[in-house]
Amino acid sequence: MMKVLKRLGRILTNNFGLKLLSVGLAFVLWVIVAQISNPVGTVSFSNVRVTLINADQLESQGKVYQVLDQTDTAKVTVRAPESVISTLSASDITAIADLSEVSEDGTVPITYSLDRAERITADHDELLISVDDKKTKYINIQYQLIGDVGEGCVQGSVKLDRNRLEVSGPASAVDRIAYALVTIDLDGAVKTISADMEIVLYDATGVRVENEMIVKQTEYVTTTVTVLSTKTVPVYASVTGEPSNGYLYTGDIDVEPEVVTIAGDTSVLNNISRIDITDPVDIGGAKTDTTATFDLSKFLPNGVEFEDKTMDPEVSVTAYVEKMMEKNLNISSSSLLIHDIPEGFNAEIVQDDEIAVRLVGLQTELNAVSSESLTGVVEIDSYLTANNLTDIHDGDIIAVPVRFNLSEHVKADAVYVKVELTQIGGDI
Repeated sequence: MMKVLKRLGRILTNNFGLKLLSVGLAFVLWVIVAQISNPVGTVSFSNVRVTLINADQLESQGKVYQVLDQTDTAKVTVRAPESVISTLSASDITAIADLSEVSEDGTVPITYSLDRAERITADHDELLISVDDKKTKYINIQYQLIGDVGEGCVQGSVKLDRNRLEVSGPASAVDRIAYALVTIDLDGAVKTISADMEIVLYDATGVRVENEMIVKQTEYVTTTVTVLSTKTVPVYASVTGEPSNGYLYTGDIDVEPEVVTIAGDTSVLNNISRIDITDPVDIGGAKTDTTATFDLSKFLPNGVEFEDKTMDPEVSVTAYVEKMMEKNLNISSSSLLIHDIPEGFNAEIVQDDEIAVRLVGLQTELNAVSSESLTGVVEIDSYLTANNLTDIHDGDIIAVPVRFNLSEHVKADAVYVKVELTQIGGDI
């Protein structure tokens, strides 16, 4: 046995240098062949995502963090055989940042790994974050309207399904938020708008606050904007009472403004032709024009409002009162008309040709009456019947009142004329 081992030793040590060189050359040859058949190369991936772990440790301390400068995405270069490179994707590379290892300056080491790689390098090996206290607060939700509604329409009430919003996130960012805003586009709208509108956050100077770490209670708010039709209608008023003795209500009443434009649903406006002030102006005992003011909004029908929301709803109503004036005229009896002659009789006015008439009324209307324009009617039979004067005979002369054709605001003192009745064909 010992002889065998000695012989084997001599074989191994004989020309040992040449044998060692042969082994080395064989290895080099193997490497060269391997490189030729499966060469080593490099490939870069620019969208490798860094996985953050142990974030709950920061959250348990009431902290929030934000990744800075997009350091949670890395460009990674891998050196590996071509057979490996051809099968790789960015998802095969593991990049981990342990947030429990964050330093005071906000840096966290990133560990990259890939089992099949000879070497792996990245454009940065640290994650940069900002750490802040977590804060929650409530802010008011405001709205702004842009654009104009369609022709013949007007924007009505605006309602939001919530007026306040809870926001939370980094204290430095949350402290900047002054209000939330939704923008509603009314351009060309002819009917009520109801939609979910995005809530946008702004600071006190009107600059939008954008921070991915801010969490809103909701991203949208349901808004309803009523769009109404419009219609221009007159305003009517009335009077009550009687002026003082010797004075007369002229029948004229002024309303200022005399027309208003109202807004409401089309079906409601179709039934409205005017706005009535149902409280009358009291002219009882008045000797001069009487003016009263009213809040017109109190007389608008349900579901109706003014087109102009800034309009002063107060209206002024003036009822005109004038002193009654007197005018004396003389008219010819031949200008009177005889009507309603009893059956079987002829009738004729028998008295002086001139008849004196005293008129009282409004000056402007008295001025329009003259002896030539004043006409009167003598209605015989209706007068006889009303006064139970049925026993008439041939040749009877009866005093019958004259009804003058006058305007509403002019009156005449009672005037009677003598009328002779002549029987046709003898006594009755």
